[in-house]
Amino acid sequence: MSATNMKFGVIIVRGFEEYIDANLMPLIDKFINMGCQSQNIVVRTVPTLHDVVIATQFFAQYTDVDGVVILAPENRVMGTLSLMNGIVQIQIQWNMVVAIGGAERADDIVEMIAMQNEMEMAAPDSVARGNFS
Repeated sequence: MSATNMKFGVIIVRGFEEYIDANLMPLIDKFINMGCQSQNIVVRTVPTLHDVVIATQFFAQYTDVDGVVILAPENRVMGTLSLMNGIVQIQIQWNMVVAIGGAERADDIVEMIAMQNEMEMAAPDSVARGNFS
């Protein structure tokens, strides 16, 4: 799977320092090894887990990233219904691929973005393209 010409947003949450130390550089290295240029990886830190929803919205609305990785323990995010509801709403509204977890999610997000790009290219011209707002 190639991440060439892809741009990623990475949200890190203060309070998960051990998780971030174990996963941030491996995630970035994995993206780079898959062909992503380092300047196409945008990392932002949020104060609390609750802030990942608005930070994901910021990435969708104010940047040209293809997808966002929420670098936090998957069970902590997915175990919080209100967070997951917000994230799913952003995914649907903005057509934004979002992955939750650590470096192991690099392959998943690249695969989903590649699928999205392939389907967009194959779509009939009458289909609306791009982010929905």
